[in-house]
Amino acid sequence: MNTDAPMISELVKYRGLLGMLAWRDIRVRYKQSLLGVAWAFLMPLIQTAVLVLVFTLSGAVSIDETQLNGMEYVLFVLAGIIPWTLFNSTIASSMEVLTRNSRLVTKIYFPREVFPLANVLGALVDFGIALSVFIPVYIFYIFKTPSQSYFVNPHPSAMLLLIPVVLLIQVLLIAGLSMVLSMANLFFRDVKYVMTFVLQLWFFATNVMYPIRFETHPGLKWVTFVNPMIPILDAYRDCWMGRGLTNPTGLLAAAAIATVFFFVGWRVFHKAAFKFAEYV
Repeated sequence: MNTDAPMISELVKYRGLLGMLAWRDIRVRYKQSLLGVAWAFLMPLIQTAVLVLVFTLSGAVSIDETQLNGMEYVLFVLAGIIPWTLFNSTIASSMEVLTRNSRLVTKIYFPREVFPLANVLGALVDFGIALSVFIPVYIFYIFKTPSQSYFVNPHPSAMLLLIPVVLLIQVLLIAGLSMVLSMANLFFRDVKYVMTFVLQLWFFATNVMYPIRFETHPGLKWVTFVNPMIPILDAYRDCWMGRGLTNPTGLLAAAAIATVFFFVGWRVFHKAAFKFAEYV
């Protein structure tokens, strides 16, 4: 017997509320900002520009560009920054979704998981906007003459159809973590402070701004096995470049981790929901 079926059917019943909360989060996020939705365009460009300046133009830090699997560094970074921003910003904002909505949590009945899930849906809108920045850059590099012999042009292929699958794996991971962390932060308010440092460390342990290669440091290979974001970012880049997956085993492991996090996190969150009103 599928014990998740009642949770799923209840969530489907309240899908209108889920969409309304997601739209509310989007409007609130940009309503009081001077540039509004333009920030979703600007942030990946600014972050990419800073990393390219530090790692290539300034000479302060060097990157072995032969290890980028043929990608120009700008494309490599931008293809990593956009999905990482989806992950980082959603996890960071999810930890206070229950405390921000304390009145609804205490007064009205509906499945409480709509709060973290609405937060994820809102972040996906930002992700879609950021992709509209990436695509022109991607097209530019399709036709650009490679700056070095070890770089190759992206070749759009059927691999692009795999991007929604990679995104689904990432969303399952984000949603599962969001439910667990929002619940944990409700019970222990210092969780959000701890996660600030965890996300910073996670960023440096992920191949956002440099390739993760531990051939010279075999003792750190365990990082690639416990960090599902590494094969997820690898898969995004492989799809954009039009080549086969360079780490299919890692992506399957990431899919398994994401699925377990999602359904176990959802189950735990759902069972603990009756206590939320006591803590908000």
